[in-house]
Amino acid sequence: MSKRYVIDCRELWEQVVGEPGGMRAVHMWLRLHGISPDVVPLDSEMVIEDSAFGMVIRYTAFLLNEDGRKYYDPAGEDAASQARTAVLRFAPEPRWLSTAGGER
Repeated sequence: MSKRYVIDCRELWEQVVGEPGGMRAVHMWLRLHGISPDVVPLDSEMVIEDSAFGMVIRYTAFLLNEDGRKYYDPAGEDAASQARTAVLRFAPEPRWLSTAGGER
Protein backbone atom coordinates (compact mmCIF):
# COMPACT_ATOMS: atom_id res chain seq x y z
CA MET A 1 0.00 0.00 0.00
CA SER A 2 1.53 3.30 -1.04
CA LYS A 3 1.18 6.44 1.02
CA ARG A 4 -0.65 9.37 -0.48
CA TYR A 5 -1.67 12.56 1.28
CA VAL A 6 -3.53 15.59 -0.07
CA ILE A 7 -3.34 19.24 0.91
CA ASP A 8 -6.31 21.19 -0.45
CA CYS A 9 -4.83 24.68 -0.86
CA ARG A 10 -8.10 26.56 -0.40
CA GLU A 11 -9.01 24.51 2.67
CA LEU A 12 -5.53 25.13 4.10
CA TRP A 13 -5.77 28.88 3.44
CA GLU A 14 -9.16 29.05 5.18
CA GLN A 15 -7.73 27.12 8.12
CA VAL A 16 -4.61 29.24 8.74
CA VAL A 17 -5.33 32.71 7.36
CA GLY A 18 -6.69 34.05 10.66
CA GLU A 19 -4.04 32.45 12.87
CA PRO A 20 -1.04 34.47 14.01
CA GLY A 21 1.86 33.23 11.90
CA GLY A 22 -0.36 30.70 10.13
CA MET A 23 0.42 31.74 6.57
CA ARG A 24 4.05 32.35 7.48
CA ALA A 25 4.38 28.68 8.52
CA VAL A 26 2.81 27.50 5.25
CA HIS A 27 5.04 29.79 3.16
CA MET A 28 8.14 28.66 5.05
CA TRP A 29 7.23 24.98 4.48
CA LEU A 30 6.75 25.64 0.75
CA ARG A 31 10.03 27.55 0.42
CA LEU A 32 11.94 24.79 2.25
CA HIS A 33 10.86 22.56 -0.64
CA GLY A 34 11.84 25.06 -3.35
CA ILE A 35 8.21 26.01 -4.03
CA SER A 36 7.33 29.69 -4.39
CA PRO A 37 4.02 30.33 -2.60
CA ASP A 38 3.13 32.90 -5.29
CA VAL A 39 2.89 30.28 -8.03
CA VAL A 40 0.64 27.74 -6.30
CA PRO A 41 -3.01 28.28 -7.30
CA LEU A 42 -5.38 28.69 -4.37
CA ASP A 43 -7.87 26.35 -6.04
CA SER A 44 -5.51 23.40 -6.38
CA GLU A 45 -4.18 20.44 -4.43
CA MET A 46 -0.70 19.40 -3.43
CA VAL A 47 -0.31 15.62 -3.36
CA ILE A 48 2.37 14.00 -1.22
CA GLU A 49 3.13 10.46 -2.32
CA ASP A 50 5.75 7.76 -2.78
CA SER A 51 7.79 7.81 -5.97
CA ALA A 52 11.00 6.32 -7.35
CA PHE A 53 12.77 9.26 -5.65
CA GLY A 54 11.11 8.75 -2.26
CA MET A 55 8.30 10.94 -1.00
CA VAL A 56 7.51 13.86 -3.31
CA ILE A 57 5.11 16.78 -3.50
CA ARG A 58 3.19 17.02 -6.76
CA TYR A 59 1.60 20.40 -7.38
CA THR A 60 0.42 22.80 -10.05
CA ALA A 61 2.35 26.03 -10.59
CA PHE A 62 1.45 29.15 -12.52
CA LEU A 63 3.94 29.99 -15.27
CA LEU A 64 5.53 33.43 -14.93
CA ASN A 65 6.86 35.73 -17.62
CA GLU A 66 10.24 37.49 -17.48
CA ASP A 67 8.67 40.25 -15.34
CA GLY A 68 7.51 37.72 -12.75
CA ARG A 69 3.85 38.05 -13.70
CA LYS A 70 1.49 35.22 -14.52
CA TYR A 71 1.56 34.22 -18.15
CA TYR A 72 -1.88 34.15 -19.73
CA ASP A 73 -2.37 31.89 -22.69
CA PRO A 74 -3.64 34.05 -25.60
CA ALA A 75 -6.01 31.22 -26.57
CA GLY A 76 -7.73 31.28 -23.17
CA GLU A 77 -8.54 33.47 -20.21
CA ASP A 78 -6.79 31.37 -17.57
CA ALA A 79 -3.23 31.72 -16.39
CA ALA A 80 -0.93 29.11 -17.88
CA SER A 81 0.25 26.45 -15.45
CA GLN A 82 2.21 23.23 -15.36
CA ALA A 83 2.54 20.20 -13.12
CA ARG A 84 5.67 20.19 -10.97
CA THR A 85 7.31 17.90 -8.45
CA ALA A 86 9.48 18.61 -5.41
CA VAL A 87 11.19 16.13 -3.10
CA LEU A 88 9.55 16.09 0.33
CA ARG A 89 12.14 17.11 2.93
CA PHE A 90 9.89 17.94 5.88
CA ALA A 91 6.44 16.57 6.59
CA PRO A 92 3.61 19.12 6.64
CA GLU A 93 1.65 19.69 9.82
CA PRO A 94 -0.87 16.83 10.02
CA ARG A 95 -3.77 19.26 10.36
CA TRP A 96 -2.93 20.69 6.91
CA LEU A 97 -3.89 17.42 5.26
CA SER A 98 -7.30 17.44 3.64
CA THR A 99 -10.06 15.23 4.94
CA ALA A 100 -10.37 14.10 1.29
CA GLY A 101 -6.78 12.80 1.32
CA GLY A 102 -5.24 9.86 3.12
CA GLU A 103 -3.57 6.54 2.55
CA ARG A 104 -4.46 4.41 -0.41
